[in-house]
Amino acid sequence: MKLVVLKNNLKLGLDLVGRAVGSALNLPVLGNVLIKAESNRIRLSTTNLELAITKNIFGKVVDEGGVTIPYGLLTGIVNNLSSERVTLETDKKNNLIVKTDNYEASVQGMTANDFPITPKIKETKEFIEIKSALLKEALNQILVAAQFSDVRQELNNIFFDFSTNAIKLVATDSFRLAEKTIASQEFSTNHTEKFSVLIPLKTAQELARILKENEIVKIYHDENQILFKTEQTELLSRLSEGSFPDYAAVIPKEFAAEIVFSREEFLSALRLAGIFGSRTSEVKLKPHESKKVVEVTSADQALGENNYMLPAKIQGKFGEIVFNWRYIADVLKTLKTEDVWFGVNSENEPAEIKSPGDASYLYILKPIAE
Repeated sequence: MKLVVLKNNLKLGLDLVGRAVGSALNLPVLGNVLIKAESNRIRLSTTNLELAITKNIFGKVVDEGGVTIPYGLLTGIVNNLSSERVTLETDKKNNLIVKTDNYEASVQGMTANDFPITPKIKETKEFIEIKSALLKEALNQILVAAQFSDVRQELNNIFFDFSTNAIKLVATDSFRLAEKTIASQEFSTNHTEKFSVLIPLKTAQELARILKENEIVKIYHDENQILFKTEQTELLSRLSEGSFPDYAAVIPKEFAAEIVFSREEFLSALRLAGIFGSRTSEVKLKPHESKKVVEVTSADQALGENNYMLPAKIQGKFGEIVFNWRYIADVLKTLKTEDVWFGVNSENEPAEIKSPGDASYLYILKPIAE
């Protein structure tokens, strides 16, 4: 194998596939990256056996072939090269020779056949096609409600629920829940039957990270795996077994009060509250007697207290409610509208946050019981 590639292209490719590098002591080859050059195409691949990422990078293929070498070693070399043009070639001992105009290194490698075989999707006739920017935004909006749990493994997934009318993406950590609905006019498909799968949380996080704004994503799946494929990148993941919680039961049907805030000013109030409530992350929301203001307060015995008078449009009545301010701020950062709608009930019942008039996204948050 021999190829010539620009350092920046190689670095970007390595950075993209790096998060799927494995670390199993009994299978050290999982710590490698596979480099394959064929048909004037250069492919970088990594896998941890649960997740596999492949990236095509631009370059010139002089001789076809492949090799697998330690990811960390190659990344360290590439990140510190000063020359822009890099030549990669293998010798008869499967060493990878890295050359520039003023540098040369020989890295011990293994044959491409020693790299774990990535399973293929059994069925590729049926697919979903969607703009990457839309899918990326949807993932980012639901991932704010997710975090890894050692106790409830079913929460370490996102729920992907497909019907010919819509796709629903859902995530929850039991304290908060986010649901995003993608309408049928926003994607194309040749599926005729509905289906639902559990996608591992790490897979969803990596997919949101690597998707570019101006691509088209094709989604394929079988009973065990799901594949997200663009023109230059492939992410293949195992699907999780089990079932997702019956989340619809926790979504409030009505609210004692509906409040509309300026999103940016609400964020400012929460950030100020966070200075005094950093240890407990607690912030109190309570109506002001003027009925046009919500008081956003936080306190710490060792630091003091803070009170922000936040202008609001309020319909209905509510009392003082305590929330985790970080959980509110997380979702506000994902919304794009100037205003935000906040539906609340009692101090023990879930609240809902969304953009006014947008039925495609909702975020459910439990108050903190005092």
